[in-house]
Amino acid sequence: MEYEKCYVYEPEDHRPAKRRKVEPQGLHGSWNVRREAYETAWGTQEAQFNEKLGDLNANAIYKLTTFLDEATRDSNPSGIPAAILSTGPEGSSSTGVIDQLSREQNAQKRRVFIRISASTGTNLKALLKAIIQKATSRQDGIDDEDEEVTTQKRGVKLLNYDLQLLADYVSERQLEQVAIAVGDTEAFDSDLLSDLIESLGYWHDRIHIVLLLSVATSASSLQQRLSRAAVTCTKGQLFDVAPSDAQIEGVVETVITDSSITWPGADLMNLVLERQSDYIQSIDGLPLSLKYAHMSHYYANALTVFLIPDIKFADIPSDHFDALRNVDSFRQHCRHLLDNGQGSQVRDLLESNSVLFTLARHKIRELQTRLDGMMPVINLLYQIQGTLQGYSTLPTRYLSKLYKLAMSGRLTSDASLIRSMLLAIRKSQPEIIGFVFLVCSTGFIRDPYMSRFVTVRRDINRLIGQAAEENQELHSADHVQNSTLRTTIVAQKVELSKQKATLSKRDEAYTKLLRQFSDLLEEYFTASLIDPKAFPFHELVVYDLRSPYRETFTPRPRQAIERALAAPHDYLDCDCCAPDGADGNGEATLSASQPATAVLYQLYLESGSLINVSDLRQAFLAVLGDEGRSEDENIALFQRALAELKCLGFVKGTRKRVGHVAKVAWRGL
Repeated sequence: MEYEKCYVYEPEDHRPAKRRKVEPQGLHGSWNVRREAYETAWGTQEAQFNEKLGDLNANAIYKLTTFLDEATRDSNPSGIPAAILSTGPEGSSSTGVIDQLSREQNAQKRRVFIRISASTGTNLKALLKAIIQKATSRQDGIDDEDEEVTTQKRGVKLLNYDLQLLADYVSERQLEQVAIAVGDTEAFDSDLLSDLIESLGYWHDRIHIVLLLSVATSASSLQQRLSRAAVTCTKGQLFDVAPSDAQIEGVVETVITDSSITWPGADLMNLVLERQSDYIQSIDGLPLSLKYAHMSHYYANALTVFLIPDIKFADIPSDHFDALRNVDSFRQHCRHLLDNGQGSQVRDLLESNSVLFTLARHKIRELQTRLDGMMPVINLLYQIQGTLQGYSTLPTRYLSKLYKLAMSGRLTSDASLIRSMLLAIRKSQPEIIGFVFLVCSTGFIRDPYMSRFVTVRRDINRLIGQAAEENQELHSADHVQNSTLRTTIVAQKVELSKQKATLSKRDEAYTKLLRQFSDLLEEYFTASLIDPKAFPFHELVVYDLRSPYRETFTPRPRQAIERALAAPHDYLDCDCCAPDGADGNGEATLSASQPATAVLYQLYLESGSLINVSDLRQAFLAVLGDEGRSEDENIALFQRALAELKCLGFVKGTRKRVGHVAKVAWRGL
């Protein structure tokens, strides 16, 4: 083997044992059915998400497409056409627009779309190299089998960052335009961005280049950061991209308006929106977050098999009914039945699976119907508040906040939000009431309240028409302008009292109709707004578990590693590693039976910033003691444990002192 360059490896003919196909059992027995149910339920909702995001970005994409087409028709531009995308503080709002625009533009046969960011390169050569590589790669719709870049012309070998390569590629393929999207220009070094624009400006007469610059601050701030030569060689135009708040509200509106099988709970929706705001990510991440929560609900919860509309009693295993009886809402329902003296019904639910199946299907369908009817009411509240916003002192409300209040059971007719809105309606002028009627008549109010609403609207419109014919104004008795303060002195004390102004009969009729309208809305809200947690089996319809979502999107691996090393008993669950104390709640102590890395980590916690390896080894060997291992084996365990701590990032080598290691991380930081 010392002189041979290769050898033939001939393994023995040992066929691996056949793997036996293990069928899912227990609560996992319904896995295949639940997976199909999830794909069916989420497919419709995902399509609506994509349609809504496309509608939100449609205006900006249309303007950008027109800008690109006009730049293509300009055969002799005075500078590089630059579209400045104003994204606001949350610069990620332009990501969805750029992604959708790139998908549409890549379908064009004679246009190349390139995206770069601050992480693409740290110097000009790296940026130019990345632009050339992305541009010369195969584009969709270009009918050419040659994917190689032309690296030589007239016998001269070109460097990989020479823009002549891109010019030759554009000329050979007869491309009309090269669009370069620069995301988050604030993250670029000012000099680097200026040098890039200047370099591209020298070639814009041979390469039809268009720039798409995303700006989170303002166009004037971008102009101040760029050099004078870079500003001179560009011809910019400002575009306003849909703000992130509007996009988030659009996604939430899709959740509300869609008639679905399940709905996200208040806690989960709050966690999703907080993550969206804290990390300032693209709006495309919000539907993906909801998708993962939806998937976790179907995959991790075996009881979602009861949500399948056409499920039969014979298709559900018996152990699923045992799990259903352990749901908290079912126990509360049984306790309520016992308090009402219906013990026989509770006995049937506990003993008969068919009776439990019938009750579960009925309660689930009832809750789905009530939630489906509550969503238009939430949208109606949002629309009315938006209408009254400029004419009253109502606080600004978002659709997402109203949804969270409704799913938590705090949005009822007695809530201060609804009471203040109804009071604002009673004080409204006729022109404002006309807008409110327009909102209510777009399908938000349902029977049997719709007929009463039509009657009230007809009577108020008749009064408004009569007052307009006589050139008079209608006033409500509840309006502040129709009340005056009266000052009286009694026993040398000043007393203030409100006195209503004298109203005409038409004003009194108008006031009476407004109160009827507000009472109708209050009755409608009382009947429609519910607390989902008050219904049995609400855990199936409203998925509100935060643990799988939080562990996936905001994991804490360092805390888990520190806990595993400091308290290995929590993971190994063995008696030898148990903490002191009869109740097992004492602090973890050093023991030779614990893993070597855990022992060394606990010694590491007691050390300073510089650790003497020799002292650490002596302490480690003293803890292990004589457990039937030789000294060489104990030293090998020490070396492996120290190597694992170094791999985990707890220690590192140091040149300050020979034979020492430096502590890198402290517990809890």
